[in-house]
Amino acid sequence: MPIVSYPVLRCIFEHIEANCRFSISTRCCEISRVEKRIPLRVDQIFFQEYAVQMNDTEYKIASEDPKKEMWRNHRRTPKQPLILRLYNCNSTFSVKKKIPKSYGVEVATRKLAEFLLGGRNNIRVKLLVVTHNGYKTMEYLYGISEMKVSALTSIENGLSRCYPLIQSPLKVLYLYAFHPTDFESQIARTAEKLSIMLYGYEKPDIWLETHRNLPNKEVVIGTLDYLLTDMKILDLIEHWRKTRKAVGSSFSVCKVNGASIEKFSENVKERFQGNYVALTNTNTFLNIKAVSIKIDSESKIVIYGIKTDRMAEMLLKIVMKVVDVGSSAEIQEETSPLKETMIIHRRTLNNSALIVLPLLGLLLALFVGSMLTYYYH
Repeated sequence: MPIVSYPVLRCIFEHIEANCRFSISTRCCEISRVEKRIPLRVDQIFFQEYAVQMNDTEYKIASEDPKKEMWRNHRRTPKQPLILRLYNCNSTFSVKKKIPKSYGVEVATRKLAEFLLGGRNNIRVKLLVVTHNGYKTMEYLYGISEMKVSALTSIENGLSRCYPLIQSPLKVLYLYAFHPTDFESQIARTAEKLSIMLYGYEKPDIWLETHRNLPNKEVVIGTLDYLLTDMKILDLIEHWRKTRKAVGSSFSVCKVNGASIEKFSENVKERFQGNYVALTNTNTFLNIKAVSIKIDSESKIVIYGIKTDRMAEMLLKIVMKVVDVGSSAEIQEETSPLKETMIIHRRTLNNSALIVLPLLGLLLALFVGSMLTYYYH
């Protein structure tokens, strides 16, 4: 059988589903020597406490007896029997393999992270999710891996801990803000789109100071702020006008529909001496009444509101955009704008999964053997 050259192998492996690729690599030592030098493309990576999920497959370090998983309530038993559990979210296929008793949960988790992602400097991820305590698992890759990430979801306080692993800027950052200083981090300020999912702190009355100087091209506040008033939004519009916000900038916020869209539009028009304009929604073909405010001879701010329904609660989404003076009076606006908050998707079972599933048992057995051989000896 002719030997496959590295350029050919690279072209093939770069586009193989990640878990299937791991399976093939563990079956051939010649491939495993060069496989980590080939760019790894992954749709989704979830860093969890003692676990890493790649696309639809979760690799988790767990107690052999689920009733004895004492580390979760800080009563850890260092020498308790551990297993590596591989679980496919689509098929619910699961395999378990014992881990040597001489290794605790932290060591086993580090070996798992290093085996899957260690030594890779060209990892391309569409969506990276760091869940609660997931930073502990991610930190094992500092200095030995780099990722180019399109979208990042940071659920836990510790956004700055992503710096050593993620190459910025991001396309989208889904931020759970636990302190006002989170908005000052490099990852947050360089993301093209900043979507604020939650304020996890008692907000002092500095809403305008926190949001007015965000440099992101698009800012979306996807969580309800019951203390947000129309006056604060009007002050933000005033700041944008005075500072001549760049064309293409966009800011949207959802608030309880206590006041009508018409009343809010009237307040905007009166304060800024704006003009009513009719914007055509290119998706729904509805006429939307908006207010246009002149910034200078080249740009203007367009402000409009849309009623949207989320979980049987009627909300008002207020959108402000900076556009060219001569731009077309059309907007691209979804009828359910908050659907983007559902950011953790599960892929449907497809043909690639049919290839992966028969290999999972072999992958698990060979994975543990390879891990022990490579790292423990």
